Amino acid sequence: MKPLLASIRPGAASASLLLVMCVLAGAPVRAHAHSGEDQLESLGLAFRAVYRQAEPSVVLVETSGNRANSRRRPFFHRPMEPEEGVGSGTIVSDDGYILSNHHVVKGTDDISVILSDRRSFPAEVVGFDSLIDIAVLKIDAEGLPAADLGSSDELEIGDWVLAIGHPLKMGATLTHGIVSALGREVDVIESRHSIESFIQTNAVINPGNSGGPLLNLRGEVVGINTAISTRTGYFIGYGLAVPIDLARKAMSDILEHGRVVRGYLGVDMLEIDQDLMDRLEMDTARGVYLDSIHTNTPANSSGILRGDVLLAVDGVEVNHPNEVQIVVYSRRPGDALTLSITRQGEKREISLILGEREEDFRREMGRRRIDDLGLTVQTLSSARALELGFTSEIAAELGFVGGEEIIVVVDIESESPAAAKGIRVYDVITEVDQYRVSTMDEFVRFVSRLEAGKSALFWFWRRDRGIDVRALRIRG
Repeated sequence: MKPLLASIRPGAASASLLLVMCVLAGAPVRAHAHSGEDQLESLGLAFRAVYRQAEPSVVLVETSGNRANSRRRPFFHRPMEPEEGVGSGTIVSDDGYILSNHHVVKGTDDISVILSDRRSFPAEVVGFDSLIDIAVLKIDAEGLPAADLGSSDELEIGDWVLAIGHPLKMGATLTHGIVSALGREVDVIESRHSIESFIQTNAVINPGNSGGPLLNLRGEVVGINTAISTRTGYFIGYGLAVPIDLARKAMSDILEHGRVVRGYLGVDMLEIDQDLMDRLEMDTARGVYLDSIHTNTPANSSGILRGDVLLAVDGVEVNHPNEVQIVVYSRRPGDALTLSITRQGEKREISLILGEREEDFRREMGRRRIDDLGLTVQTLSSARALELGFTSEIAAELGFVGGEEIIVVVDIESESPAAAKGIRVYDVITEVDQYRVSTMDEFVRFVSRLEAGKSALFWFWRRDRGIDVRALRIRG
C-alpha cells in the first residue's frame, strides 16, 4: 500500500509549523498557510486510513482467575499490567493466531478474546517468550482480518507511529506519536536473561493497550505495545513496544517447534561507562565489557576471558549489552559465530558454536517426557476448581498458598503409561517425588530432572478419593 503522505511537497513541515504558530498566536492565517492546512489534513487522512485498515485485527483480551503476580514494578518504568483482567491482542493469521503480551495472560485461568465485530471466543496460550514479554494465543475461528506485519528494523527516530488498543476498558482507541528512541533497555522484564530493546514512543498508551499493535503510516505492525514509563501508573509521555522483528521470530519458533529456540553464549555484560573507561584506559566508550564467563558454556570453551571488550558480533558493531543479545538470540544452537574483541589493547577474532541455555533445554526435555507419559496438563481454572470441588480449604490443606498455579490433567492418551496406571482426566497433580508442584514451569522442570529408566512417584488429588499416588516410569 502506497503511503498516503508520499505526495507531501518539500517545505510542508515548515508550512504546517507556521500554521500552528499563527493559530496559537492569534495572528491571521495568510493564504500561504493554506498549504500547511492541506498537509495537516493529509496527515489526518493517513491516520484515518491506518485505523480503518488495522482496527479490525485488534482484539480485546479478557482474563479471569487467580493471577500469580511475580512481576516486578519498578518505580518509574512499569509494565501495563491488566489489573482488571483486560489487555489487547493483534490478529496475525486468518485462522485465529493472535499476538499479545505474556504479562497479559500470565498466571490466569481463563482467557476470552472479543473481536471488533463483538464475537467472543475462548482462547488458549499456544506458547510464550517471557524474555521479551510475548505470547501467542489461538482461537477457533476462520476468515479473520489479519494485520500486516512490517519491519521494525526500518524504523528511525522521528518516524510517525500509531497505537491501537483497548486502554482502561474504553474500547478500541487510536493514538499517534513519533518514534522517540530505539533499542531502549529499562529493566521492566523480570529475568536476568531478559531481552529488552524496546521502541520508545510518545503515542499515548495506557493499561489495557498491552498486546495491541504499534503501526507505521502504511498500516503495518512494527511493534507490540508493552510498557510505559510513569510515576503514576498512567501515561506521562513515554510508551514502550516490543519490536515486531523480535516478536515474529518468537512466534515462528513457537508455531514450528512449540517453544522459542535461541542461541546461548554464556556471558554477563556491562555497558562501558566513564569508570570502566578509566580502568581500561580507553579514550571512547566503544564495545561491551564482558564481566563474567559462565562455566560449561560456548563462551567458556572458546577462550573468552573476563575483562575482554566485545566490539562486534559477526561483523555487527555492539555498544550495549542488549545489542549483543539481539544478535545472539536471533541465531539457533549450533550456529557458528565470530566475535571481535580487544584484550589488553590487542584485537582478536574468536570463533565459537552457540549452545542452548540450560533452562531452555530442561524445559524442552520436561515437555517431551510429559508427552511420553501420555499426559496433557494445564493450570486449574477457578470455574473448573468449583466444578471439581477443589476448594480453597482443600488447597490450603495440600500446602498451596494464594497466587500459586495448580496443575490439572486435561487429557490422557489411550495405551499410554499414564492411562495404564489409572490416572484420570481432572486429576490434580500436587507433588512429584515429594516435591510440591506450585507452577507449570516448576512441574516441567521437576519432570525434566527425573532419572531416565526409573520410576517416579506422582501424587494426585481426586474428588472421590482424595490423595492418590502412582509410580510412572520415565523414558530416556
